[in-house]
This record gives sequence, C-alpha cells and structure tokens, in this order.
Amino acid sequence: MSLEEFVSRTLDLLKEEREAEVEEARSWQQKIPLKELQKRGVCLLKLQPSNQHTGLYGRTIISFEARKVRQKIELPSNCFGPGDIIGLFDPLGEGLSKQLASGVVTKVTTNYVTIAFEESLDALSLPSEGIFHLLKLANDITYKRLKRTLHLLNNFRDGLPSELISVLFGNSQPNKAPSDAETKVRFVNPALDDSQKEAVVFALNQREVAVVHGPPGTGKTTTVVEIILQAVQQGQKILACAPSNIAVDNLAERLSKTGVIALRLGHPARLLAPVQHLSLDAVLARCDSAAIVHDVRSDIDRTYGKLKKVQDRGERARLHSELKILRKELRGREEAAMRNILLHANVVLASNTGACMDGPLHLLQKDHFGLVVLDESGQAIEASCWMPLLYAPKCVLVGDHLQLPPTVLSSRAAAEGLGTSLLERLVKTHGEKVVRMLRVQYRMNDAIGGWASRQMYNGNLHAHPSVAAHLLRDLPGVEDTEDTRLALLLIDTASCGLHETADEEQSKGNPGEVDIVVSHVESLLKAGVKSSDVAVISPYNLQVHLLRQTLSVAHPGLEVKSVDGFQGREKEAVVLSLVRSNRKGEVGFLNDDRRINVAVTRARRHLAVVCDADTVGSHPFLQSLLDQIEAQGETRTAFEYLDIVEEVSFRPNHDQSVSMNKNDRASASMHTKTAVQVGHIKSARDANTFREKDEVKGEELQQLRCKLEGFVVDKLKQRLEFAASLESSGRLWVHRFAEELGLGHGSVGDGNKRFIAVWKLGESSKSDETTTKEETPQSVNNEAAQEKQSDSTEDVTCKLVTKAVRDTTEKAEGVQVDLKALHMERVKRDKARTQEDKEKNRMGARRKKSGKNIAKGCQVDLVGDEDLDSVVEAFVQLDRTCAFPQCKANVSLVGHRCQHCHCTHCLKHRIPEVHGCGNEAKAHARRTTIRGGVLYARSAVPDKPPNPTKRAALARKLDKKIGELTSQRQGKK
Repeated sequence: MSLEEFVSRTLDLLKEEREAEVEEARSWQQKIPLKELQKRGVCLLKLQPSNQHTGLYGRTIISFEARKVRQKIELPSNCFGPGDIIGLFDPLGEGLSKQLASGVVTKVTTNYVTIAFEESLDALSLPSEGIFHLLKLANDITYKRLKRTLHLLNNFRDGLPSELISVLFGNSQPNKAPSDAETKVRFVNPALDDSQKEAVVFALNQREVAVVHGPPGTGKTTTVVEIILQAVQQGQKILACAPSNIAVDNLAERLSKTGVIALRLGHPARLLAPVQHLSLDAVLARCDSAAIVHDVRSDIDRTYGKLKKVQDRGERARLHSELKILRKELRGREEAAMRNILLHANVVLASNTGACMDGPLHLLQKDHFGLVVLDESGQAIEASCWMPLLYAPKCVLVGDHLQLPPTVLSSRAAAEGLGTSLLERLVKTHGEKVVRMLRVQYRMNDAIGGWASRQMYNGNLHAHPSVAAHLLRDLPGVEDTEDTRLALLLIDTASCGLHETADEEQSKGNPGEVDIVVSHVESLLKAGVKSSDVAVISPYNLQVHLLRQTLSVAHPGLEVKSVDGFQGREKEAVVLSLVRSNRKGEVGFLNDDRRINVAVTRARRHLAVVCDADTVGSHPFLQSLLDQIEAQGETRTAFEYLDIVEEVSFRPNHDQSVSMNKNDRASASMHTKTAVQVGHIKSARDANTFREKDEVKGEELQQLRCKLEGFVVDKLKQRLEFAASLESSGRLWVHRFAEELGLGHGSVGDGNKRFIAVWKLGESSKSDETTTKEETPQSVNNEAAQEKQSDSTEDVTCKLVTKAVRDTTEKAEGVQVDLKALHMERVKRDKARTQEDKEKNRMGARRKKSGKNIAKGCQVDLVGDEDLDSVVEAFVQLDRTCAFPQCKANVSLVGHRCQHCHCTHCLKHRIPEVHGCGNEAKAHARRTTIRGGVLYARSAVPDKPPNPTKRAALARKLDKKIGELTSQRQGKK
C-alpha cells in the first residue's frame, strides 16, 4: 500500500469513526431524558461554579459543585475521569442544544469536578450563582490531531524519518546497522533470559525498525527498559510512548528507579500517584523560574478580578491590554522553562496523542530524538502511532498482535482496516526480518500457559521453572483444598436451565452463572485467598454489572471487570464467566480468539471457567480450551454449586414424589455440611454434559462398572459407598454408571471426607434398614401399636397412612446420617397427617343424627345394611362438596381436580398453594422447567430479541392511538 493511498483511506475511516461517536453522543442528547443520562453517569445536572483561576498555558480552570442546599453535598454517581471531554450547557436552553463551551476534566472528587477550558477568563465569564449542565462529549481533539498528523505525513518528503517511512510502507527492506557500528552490549540487568537478551541486541542493531513480540507474562516492560537504558548509554535521546496513560505510567515508574532523567508529559491529574513527580507541571514547579511564573499568574488573576468590578469603558480597555501583555509574558517564560527541562531529559514519555506537534514537543529541534519506542503498539490504531514516529529515524515497536486489537466504535471502519495496528501490519509485511519473540513467560502455571502457547504462539512459549507448577495453595495463609490445588477448573452449566438474557443495549447476562461464580469465589476466600488476589471477568458488560451488584459490596477488594478492561493486568486467581447459553449454539463475539486469549492469560495460579459446554463447545477454539481443562484440570457440573435436588419416587410404581425445599436444606446444613445429590438428573448426567478426565484408565473404569453391576444383582445389599480417596473423574463415572443402571446416587460429606453413595431406588425403605440404626424401645412400642391398629381395619388407605407414620429419626453414635432419606420420611408423615386431618374434618362436619359414626382414622363401625347405605350416601355427598376444610361449595357442575392430591375443589380454592399442595406444585414446576426448558407452551424466553424497528413502529402506533383516545375525552360538566 502506498503512502498516499494509506492516508486517503485512513482519513475516510477516521471520519466515519468520528461520525459514529458524534451520532452516539447525539442520540444521548436527543432521545434520552436528562435524568436518565445522569443515572448512566454521563451527565451532571444543575451544578454551579465554585472556583476559577488561571492554569498552565493560560487556560481557565473552573470547579463545579452541586447547589449548596446543604453543606458538603456529594455529586451523583458518574463516570467522569481526567482527560474526558466535557460540554458546558445552559439549562435554560431547550434540552442540551445550547452549548456554551467545552473543556477537559482535570480532577474529579465526590464533591466537585474541575475542568480546564481553552477560553480565557474574560471570554468565559460565568456567574457564581449560575446553574449549568455538564455532559461527556466525543473527543474531537484526538480526531483533529490524527487528521493533522496524516496530512503532515502525506506532505513529508525530506528529513530523518524518510527512510523509516519507506520501510514501514514496504517501499524498501529493513536493514541492519553496518558491521562496524554493531553495538557490543553489556547488559544493565544481567537477569534477562536468552530470548530477552536476543531481542535487546536485535533492537539496538537494527537501522530503521525492530519489533519485540511479547506474549502475556514474558517481561515486555523489562525488555523495553533495557533497550532504553542501552540507548541512553550510547548518548541518544529517547521518546517513549504508548496508547494508554496506564502503560506510559508503568514504563515511567520502572525507568525512575534506574537513575535516568525521565520526564512525563501530560496533565498530572491523568497520571498515577507514583509518577506525578515526573510530570512537566511538577518539574516546572521545582525549577528556578517557578517563582516568577507564579507571580505572573497571580498578576493575571488580580487583574481579572479588577476587570469584573470596573464599569468605566476606558479603564476596562486598559485592563484588557494589561491582561494581554501578562499572558504573553507568562507564555514566554513557561516555554523557556519547558524547553530547558525537555533538553535535559534523557527519556521523554507521553501517550501517542500527547506527542502531537502542537504540544510541548514543538519546542525541540526536529533531530532531537534518536529513537522512538512504542509500547503496547498492538492496541493503538496506526494513525496515532505516526504522531511520535515523525520525531526520529528509528523505532522499536513492542506488543502482541495476538491479543485485543485497537478499540474502534464503527464496525465498518474496523472491518476496512482501521482496527489493524501498525504492529500487525509490519509482522505480516516483513515477518522474521524485523521480529524477535520473547519465549519465556513468568506469570502462568504451565497448565494455563500451555494452552495459549499451542493455540496462539505455535508452541514457542514456555513457562519459567519458578512459575510452571505454582498453585494457590503455595501462597502464604492459603489452605490446601480441592479448589486451591487446581490450576484449571471447568464448571459446566449445560442442561441446567441457566440460559442467557439480554438488556436493551443487547448486552448479554446470565444470572445463573452469577450464582455459581459467587459460590466459587466464596470458597476461594474461605480457603485463605485474599480478595485482592482474585479477579472476576466476563466478556459482556451486562454480566459484569450483575457480578458487581453481588460481589463488590461484600468484597470491596475484589476486582470485577470486562475482558477488554482487564487487558494488561494479572491476578493470582481469575474466574471467567462466558455467559452464552442457548439452544442454537451461538457464541457471539466470543468467536474472537484474541479476546479469549486475553481472558485466559490473566490468571497466574488458578483459572475457573463457568460456561455452557454445549454452547461454547460449538466453536473450535473454545472447544480446545475445554479439552485442555479436561486433560490437565477438573470438570464439575453446575448442580454441585446450585444445590438443585431432583425428586425421588418412594415406590417403583407410584407417581407421588416430593423434593427437599429451601427451608429443609437450610436447617439440615446447620447440623452438618452434607451436600446430597439424589435421583434422576439425566439431563446433567448425560454423556454429552460430562467431560471425563484422561487420567482414568480403561481398567479402572471396568472395575467401577463391575462393582456396580455386582451390587445390582446382590439382593442382600441395598446401599454401596465408595472410598473418599476416589478421584473426581472416577466420581463422575460412578454418577454416570449409576444413572445407566437405574440406581440412586449422591455425593455425601464435605472436603476430604466427601464420598459417593449409591442405592436401589425401588426399595428405599429397606435401604434405611441397612444403615445399622438402633431402634429405641419407645419407637418399637409405637410401631407395634401402629401395626396392630392397621390390622384392625379393612381400609387400605388407612393402612398406608398408619404405616407412613413411622418414626425414622433415631440416630446411633458414629453412624453416617442420610439426610435425604430422613427428610423424605418426614414429608410422608406430614402428608399422611394432613390427609388424616382432612378426612376427620370432612366426616365430623357431616355426622348424621341417626347415630352414624365415622371414627378417627377412617375406621367405620358397620352395624347393618341401613348404616352402610347412609355411609355411602355421606361419601357421595362429600364427593360433591369442595375438599377444602369447612367449605360447603357444590362442585358437581363446576370444579377443579388437583393433579397433586387428586381432590376436587371449588374455583375459590383450586390454587395448589391455597389448599395445601404448594410444595408439590413448586417441585413439579422445577422439574418441568429443568427438563424441558419451559413451564408451559410458549413460556420460554425467545432466543432472539425483538426487532427494534418493529418495536419502534409498534410504539409509535400505540402512542398515536393513545393520543387519539386522549383527544376524544371530555371533562365533566
């Protein structure tokens, strides 16, 4: 691509990107109410100026605060930050149409926001009692600087960077320095590894351009610092830049510890605290001419104060003239002081856009710098890189083009090349001629970094021995648990009904995954991991918002961010929520391999991935990540975290089933930390859901299978328990084999004592007898009495009721308690007792005066044919009456038969929660929803959001109809 073609195309794409930013800002101003904008944090309403003074370069600095209705009033929550472009609006205008001025945010506190305006104090005269609105605007300053730089590049013909420009656009090949000029390097940092030393020597011996490719954790900043120090020793002046202020500050902080004279350009409010003393403002305040500059500024402020009070026209003209002279003197003295400071600095650091020609760098000669270093150049659009590149004949680009590309708002502009960085283009154009890769990473456990090495870096990335096997349990104060001893963990939500949702802006969320993430984070913190060592990240902003609502309040030190916002960071433990879970297997922008590479490589010792393996696995790159976790980590199902308990049948041919409700689970957990998973969880135990570990050999699986088959044919055994030492992969196979053989299965115990138990579902009562429980004499007598009473009646229903009232709560010391079995027996007793009370109320309310006696427990005293006819008539009458106690409504014609208790109720008492079947209805709804994904026909959440165009058309049609009906209304006479 020629230089002219590049400039022409980039200008068009930048214009489209600018229009996209402006359109977004315009939509905020026109379509969204002001109060809603303030809730989103992009607007502050009804502020008044509190302080005004003259700042650097004669700019006007104004602080705004809320109206003083009461003392120390705080500003609403907002996303204003240093460097943001802010518009100042008059609230008396229509909406946000009347903009008075624009400025740059310099400082934000809870009580006020300070803005630097280009206008002078006399041009921007704001009444102290006036009220104004502030709105975040698109950054037109950056766009103007990029446009000016491209025009300058297009007209650049002669000068030091001419050969560099020719190489970067492919018109000539990159060259090495002459053999007699090759640098013999004595490394300042002898601890560099071989690949880092090779990159340093290569960068110093290139004549025009060198690329240092640094994958995650390979010590890019360490290598860059060594290159800069070697160039300084050669007598060169260095200009070091990066696309973000954070990256520049990190480099400045490292250089400040080496003894070189470093100068950081940019407003101090935009810098990190450790490097603020390196800023130009701070150095100016310490220089010899600082006192004179301060006096001139004081004179300007004093003269401006007089100007506001004077009414005489002649006096005002004299003061205006005096202000003009003072500003000229201030500008001259500041420029002289800045030029002197810039000349004495070995390294000047700035952001890409901060190195523009209209900034402080214009005070230097064109040949002042001998080398330009661009850190994190893979995240910068190419046009911004040309701002610093025009200052020197040689450049070193540092970054990783296999991580996230530059952020571009317009999708069309990104697709046509605006999102392609200079680093990525050079690697494709010149390849190994200009590239040296750092091959040793000092961040990740080898199980984590090995996947990134194979998938993204052709297997050339290796873990240093000091980090290859480090885990969370190796940190001081961290316990050795089943979570802290894992480097990789997959929590699979497939077939658990945890589907994704979407908000108005089409961002995705998954509340079910939020619960799982919170549970896993709590287990890590409970094991002793510090909250500051844990990060929770997700690709979607809606999911980040949901996670922050749950985690940020309870754990302030825990970071919850998007993947894009966490690039360049690292944590000891990272929990990644991938969100997507749908029937079509759509992964959205998760198909960007570079974004997933960034997400995975943020973790040092532990990475937990929460996702729907069926949905995510449809993408080959994501499937390779799941395979890596299966091979070198552990796979769990979401049921182990959500505590979902399926229903269990008490008899093989009986439909009645009950499930443990939330209150019962809570009361059980107060006595013992026993996690029980029982029953037919077919959807979660299916072969497509579980991903078995390769560590389980075929012979071990065969032994487990044979052991379970032998248990099935053994009529004497009703319960089988496996050792707690069984591996997690073996436990998964036991669950699967038990499901195939029709056995009940569950995990019992906690921590190192957790084991797997299986039992025969058809004989649940017998399985209770095999637990070697000792019965007390009182319970034996009660049971004998109940059996005698049961034998004295001929009613089968009464026999079932009395048999279900057995007391199974006896516990012997040292015996493992099956909480599920105890709970099910108790539910049976409660239900039988409820049924007995219903029958008693029905019979007692309808006793006949002729002496018919319907006794307790449904026992009927039969005397003769006459009495039998009366009893039959009474039961027929009962069948025509609502089954709700004390309700006499006739249900012969209109009634509703409950599918849970099989009784007929009137329309008033037909709801299950009203007549006592609430728990059964809740369990039925849960079972139906988990298995089928829907509760009733057409109740599922649609996979695709509604068409916004149709939605808007319907909204307009509705508004029109409402307007017509409103106009037809007439007031009362």
